[in-house]
Amino acid sequence: MHRMKLLLIIALGHSISACVGVEDNNTTIERVVTQLHDVVSKSRGGTVPVSVLLPPNFDKRDTALPLLIHLHGGGGDRNTLISLAKNYADMFERGVLPPMVVVSFSGGPTSFYYGTWEQFVVDELPSWASETFGALSDPEHLTMTGISMGGYGSLKIGLKFPERFKAIAPMEPAIMPVLEWPEPNRRNSWWLAKEFAEEVWGAPFDPSKFLADNPANIAVANADKIRASGLDIYLEVGDQDFIQLHDGAEFLHRVLWDLDIQHEYHLVRWADHVGRSLEERIIEAHAFLAASLDGGKTEPVDLPLNERERAFADYQFSGARFRGEPEPDYNLLESGDRAPSVHAALWKPLKDLAADDPAMKRAYGELPDTK
Repeated sequence: MHRMKLLLIIALGHSISACVGVEDNNTTIERVVTQLHDVVSKSRGGTVPVSVLLPPNFDKRDTALPLLIHLHGGGGDRNTLISLAKNYADMFERGVLPPMVVVSFSGGPTSFYYGTWEQFVVDELPSWASETFGALSDPEHLTMTGISMGGYGSLKIGLKFPERFKAIAPMEPAIMPVLEWPEPNRRNSWWLAKEFAEEVWGAPFDPSKFLADNPANIAVANADKIRASGLDIYLEVGDQDFIQLHDGAEFLHRVLWDLDIQHEYHLVRWADHVGRSLEERIIEAHAFLAASLDGGKTEPVDLPLNERERAFADYQFSGARFRGEPEPDYNLLESGDRAPSVHAALWKPLKDLAADDPAMKRAYGELPDTK
């Protein structure tokens, strides 16, 4: 059992790099400031070791900044965030991320953020960051990310409490492709033995506790609340993940699709659970969070068309086109901000023919089985 736990910690804990210890409570690393704190937690019944990363030129007296909660992977602790200081400094400098306060904490090497950790993440940690750094902890400015066990935690907590977050970006989450407790030593279960599950969810093991924390089950039970919240969800995993976590991510993607819960999903070709791909993937996940905070990337499809645009839209499915008359001089690629409205106008006559289909009210179509 101890050997198995060690393997799990090694696999899930070092997704980025070895943790870097910090002795000074106010350290400048690659143009960002990092701090270590001990935060009193009523839900945990003691103090929690917390780390903070502040953007360049941070001043609490300036405009309040959004708050990002970073959940570490298995085997990690609050220093995992410190080890990512250069990554965050680069994202701030390149404009991938707007200035924001980033916080993390030592949640236990194999805690799976079970039980009272949820209350700490949802209420206590954001309140502390708001009081200490002036960070905005309301649902419109609060985001969360994490890798592996941290990806699992951000999914579990985000889907349980979607009204508390603007966006979540779990990376390679430690999840199974299941809605029921699986048989042991199978493709979808070998990495989480029942004995280890008992250490997290209690012994004798009650599968209902595991399933109550399983993101796919949470999505099913909480679908209406998730859709109503408008939570922005990003989900990614490598298709060569050695722990085969791509199975769980793909399954959750399909569950979210069938539940009509909008999300962005990346199955990253050639990517493992660790390795060189992670740096680029971290950037993409955080770019999604930044886009969410900025209102998303949705473009209008109802702008009034000018004469040239209208001629192009009307031409596409008209008799003129099928009679071989010359196409109007217009290119959909020439005007990015207006193109969606022109594109919508040209397809609308055909789309209206399906207006009576109830499935047209969904964001995602109801797909047939593949077998």
